[in-house]
Amino acid sequence: MYVYMDTSLLDLFLSLVRINAVSGSEKPVADYICNFVRELGLTPRTDSANELSGGNTGNVVIPVLGGGDFLLMAHMDTPRPTEGVKPVLLEDRVTSDHTTILGVDNRSGISAILWALKYAVDHSLPLKPFTILFTVCEETTLAGSSFFQPDPQITHGFVFDSHLSPGSFVSETCGAIAFTLKVRGQSSHAGVAPEKGINAIQLAAEGMRTFPFGRIDATATANIGIVRGGTATNVVPDLVELEGEIRTDTLEAGEKLMQQVMADFEKAASERGGSTECVWHWDFKPYCISTGQQPYRRMVKLCEALDLKLEGVKSMGGSDANNMNAKGIPTINLGVGAKNPHSTDEFILYSDLQTAAMMALKLMTEI
Repeated sequence: MYVYMDTSLLDLFLSLVRINAVSGSEKPVADYICNFVRELGLTPRTDSANELSGGNTGNVVIPVLGGGDFLLMAHMDTPRPTEGVKPVLLEDRVTSDHTTILGVDNRSGISAILWALKYAVDHSLPLKPFTILFTVCEETTLAGSSFFQPDPQITHGFVFDSHLSPGSFVSETCGAIAFTLKVRGQSSHAGVAPEKGINAIQLAAEGMRTFPFGRIDATATANIGIVRGGTATNVVPDLVELEGEIRTDTLEAGEKLMQQVMADFEKAASERGGSTECVWHWDFKPYCISTGQQPYRRMVKLCEALDLKLEGVKSMGGSDANNMNAKGIPTINLGVGAKNPHSTDEFILYSDLQTAAMMALKLMTEI
């Protein structure tokens, strides 16, 4: 395992975290990346993913030697602003001063890939043909990876984006259904004629009484996180809107649970004269990479080469890897050591950042 820190890698990481670019505003990072790889003699392009994301740039796509048969990926957005970030360099790690996030998610992944690419070029190492993809809006909608249309020659991929330590990787995830449920009643004056109204809040409460909040079992969770309704205290509300999610290991289980939720709310509403309507979609679909598939096999060799402990784990979260698998490209999400992501306590160990960069380098050149 690598326990030192190349100063050029640290400088690159610090430069990237100082660029403020939340979801939908990734253009400054995209411009930085494009300038960086042009100086290495490569030709990046920006696609039209912003048509889907509504942001100010698309994905950055960098074909190396024709694009090859595999992808290396990271995302350009951070979940919260890094404007004014003050990196603090401690003995074994870099953090922020805890007034902002550091941006390890996912400036660490970008740094690892770009450093490895530059190292290979500067040291005249023979590169394999492959494609680099830096996506937009991973933190919000996965719009970048949803929009991306991979070349038919691409057979597998690696995402540098997990909080896990290098050597560990996400080989399996759940999928997530997002839903918006409208519960309709009948408005009336709450003081003068309450009996003429049908209180949508009451109907929604009845429906939520049977909703399976929290962890359902080892493979499923459900939540309603947003509730909106009502206009005034003297008006019987005629509309309540709820937003929630269901996470399951399989498409069948998720869709069956979604149908049950819809039926329960409709029953609760109709019994009191109300009605419901629901719109839902898969935010991301589940995947499971077996030991015999190409990214898993290469990961085994990678860990052997770098003396890392191999560990494939299941995650209840989603990433760009989910969309790549949904497109028929077996893809795993590699641990890069981005600890405490999304919080002001984010940090990354120097050794983990360096190891992640070495993983990228080995994939580009040897493994």
